[in-house]
Amino acid sequence: MKYEKTTKLYLDKLAVYQEEHLQAIPPDEGWSLGQVYVHLILANDHFFLKNAKRCLSKEDTQRGGRKNRNGKIIFLLGGFPNMKYKMPKAVEVIPRPPESLEELRGKLLKSIDIGKEIAKQLEGYDPKEKIQHPAFGYLNAKEWFNMCEMHFRHHLRQIKSLEKFLSIRNN
Repeated sequence: MKYEKTTKLYLDKLAVYQEEHLQAIPPDEGWSLGQVYVHLILANDHFFLKNAKRCLSKEDTQRGGRKNRNGKIIFLLGGFPNMKYKMPKAVEVIPRPPESLEELRGKLLKSIDIGKEIAKQLEGYDPKEKIQHPAFGYLNAKEWFNMCEMHFRHHLRQIKSLEKFLSIRNN
């Protein structure tokens, strides 16, 4: 499963990092390595997986609805176009840095497990039960779940850039 493979890549990278790597802010004033991980875990648990679960349980969903132009493009490409995105200031949330590598490892493992549980429930799901994504239109449970892996994959370029900034050799 792509989800497990991509999230495991992030888990494996944690074994190479040092505590101080988590806090260092790059010169472009972007997020630290730790903040990227916190962002990924929070988005996974409280946005993508939460909405997949809501679609599966038919909680506050609607029958039908379509993806907008951006949503169609993302799913046609199978991921985000290879470019930087800037959140509008009105909705931008700057993640807090993590306390430790161990905290990140534990939260990432828990997040991966939640994703595996939801993946098991996708067989026989109702593709017409949907929830609106603010940027992509209406998505069903499987599409919300697929967004998890796409989002993790999208941030790999940022992780590689941070590793270069921190002089971390990590394949």
